[in-house]
Amino acid sequence: MTTPPSPQVPDGVRIASTLSWIVGIVTILVALAIGIPALSSTGGFIYLVVGLVAGAAVSVGAVLIRRQQRLGVLVILLAWALPTVYSVLNHQSVRGSLLLFVALLLAAANWKHFR
Repeated sequence: MTTPPSPQVPDGVRIASTLSWIVGIVTILVALAIGIPALSSTGGFIYLVVGLVAGAAVSVGAVLIRRQQRLGVLVILLAWALPTVYSVLNHQSVRGSLLLFVALLLAAANWKHFR
C-alpha cells in the first residue's frame, strides 16, 4: 500500500517560510547576544524576553506558512509588532528588522496559496 504524494508547496511559500526561519533564528540569537549582557541593567530582562518571544513567534509563523495556513502571516505580523510596541512604550527609537519585513511581505504576497 502506497501513500498518495503530498501536494507540492509553491516556490513563493517555500521562500517565505525559509526566510522566516532564518529571521526567527537570527532574532533569537541577537536577543541572547544583546539581552544576556543587558540583564544587569534596568529592563534588560524584559528586552531579552521580548526578543525571545518575537523570534519564537517568527519560527512558529514559518512552520504555519510552510503548512500554507493564513494564521502564519498573522503570527509573523504580531512578532514584527511586539518589539516595536515595546520600544514605543519605553520611549526608545524604533528599529525594525528589514529581513522580517521582507519575510512578511513575501508571505502576504503568497496569500492566495494559504487556506
